[in-house]
Amino acid sequence: METTKKSKYLSCFVKSTFILFYILSFIFILESTEGFAQAADSPWPMYRQNQFHTGRSPYKCPEKPVLKWTFKAGGPISLSSPCIDVDGAIYFGSHDKKFYAVNPDGSLKWSFLTGDEIDSSPAVAADGTIYFGSWDGHLYALLHDGKLKWKYKTKGGIISSPTIANDGTIYVGSWDNHCYAISKDGEFKWKVNTADHVLSTPAIGKDGTVYFCSEDYYLFAVAPKDGKKIWGFGTHYLMETSPTITDDGAIYVGSEDSTLYCLSSDGKLQWDFRTMYDIDSSTAIGHDGTIYFGCGDTNFYAVTPKGKLSWKLEIGSSILSSPCVDANGVIYFGSQDNKFYALNPDGSVKWIFNTKGSIESSPSIGSDGTIYFTCADGNLYALGEK
Repeated sequence: METTKKSKYLSCFVKSTFILFYILSFIFILESTEGFAQAADSPWPMYRQNQFHTGRSPYKCPEKPVLKWTFKAGGPISLSSPCIDVDGAIYFGSHDKKFYAVNPDGSLKWSFLTGDEIDSSPAVAADGTIYFGSWDGHLYALLHDGKLKWKYKTKGGIISSPTIANDGTIYVGSWDNHCYAISKDGEFKWKVNTADHVLSTPAIGKDGTVYFCSEDYYLFAVAPKDGKKIWGFGTHYLMETSPTITDDGAIYVGSEDSTLYCLSSDGKLQWDFRTMYDIDSSTAIGHDGTIYFGCGDTNFYAVTPKGKLSWKLEIGSSILSSPCVDANGVIYFGSQDNKFYALNPDGSVKWIFNTKGSIESSPSIGSDGTIYFTCADGNLYALGEK
């Protein structure tokens, strides 16, 4: 009798263990599936490197990089900043209406023709899908081989760059005065209306809140589920920059009212920092929390997390390019003076590279420390070790 009871208890234990294992396995599969459409685990999968737009790389760049190669597009390249996939391929768009994929050795992988110029920077998902916008009003999704997966039509050009959320949703602004949420399958989820164009690239907070700017002078925070506005913060002029979110949830954003703003996650002003002219350069955050950005007053600024000037460098030309920072704390950006700059964390010039056109896009950093940037002279530049 005792043996029979023990057998029953053992049988129940085995069944319970199996059921628990099945449930945990099912949850794991669900989580893996949901995470499958997240941004690619690559050196630079989207504009400003990540969904917080910190512009910060975990990789070190060479002390004295040289020109490895250039790739010539069929037209000028303005705002489309390069992104990098897990295989090291580099993606960007051009005013020749083409979207390019370039191999790590500088050779053409493939190109895709759209209906108009491309100023949007791309984003790459974990499944290899590449998203970008065009002035033809479409958000495009391309397969890893360059074939069209789907496209979604808005009523205005898309200059904003897509940002991929943890659930695979793509957020992007449009010239038609809306910010859109599109599913990974190309289906409409929601859109939020503003009073003017949305050139800004949305940033996503740790809790999923979506932040973006509009040319109606406002920074908005909206709920990821339905796009309802949580709050709006008004400045005194156009906002074309993209917000940056810190580890503790603070938001940095510049405006053409010559002011850099720091807001708490509930939209309250913490401090502001005044410059002499428009700020169209989005901020990058150094590893010590220092905030870096360029300005139309021809200065490049470094500001403390408390909103105080750390240093500034006058270069004599307007800076629209948004900076990036490598693992050594070196800052990289381009300028309207046809030069690409590398600055030490103390503000001293490390080196300068000359091009034949202005640089408005933001640089990207590969896993081997190669620095990529696009230029109005139609070239994608690769600077690194020989």
